[in-house]
Amino acid sequence: MTLADHIRTESARLAALCTACGACARACPMLPYAPAAHQDPAAATFGMRDLLRDGPGSPQGLAWIAVCTRSGQCSSACPEGLDAAFMLRLATWRAKGALGEPPRIPVKEDSQLNARVKAFARLTMTADEQEEWL
Repeated sequence: MTLADHIRTESARLAALCTACGACARACPMLPYAPAAHQDPAAATFGMRDLLRDGPGSPQGLAWIAVCTRSGQCSSACPEGLDAAFMLRLATWRAKGALGEPPRIPVKEDSQLNARVKAFARLTMTADEQEEWL
C-alpha cells in the first residue's frame, strides 16, 4: 500500500465515523485564529470531514485546517472517541495537495530546513560523528 492509498483509506474510514458535531473544533486552542471557523465550529468540522470524503471542504474547514498546530486537544474532546488530531493531519496533507491536487491552503516552503536539521544534529554529535555524518 502506498502512502497515498493509506491517506485515502484512513480518510474515508474516519470520515465515515465522524458526526461533524463540532466538539473537536470547539476544543481547539487555535480556532480563534481562524475567524471563519471560530464563528461556526460545527461547519469547520463538517468542512474538514468533507475534505476527507474527497469533497472540496468548506471555507470554515480549510481555515481551521490551516491554523492547526497539532495540540491534540481535539482528540480528547471527541464524543465518538475518534482520533481527531489524526483526522486533521490527514486533512492537512490533502489540503496541501499531497494526493496530487492543487493546494487549497497555503504551503510554506522552508529553504533552510536542511541547514537547521544539521545545526541541531551538531549539538548532540561528537566531532568524529560530525565528520562521518555531516
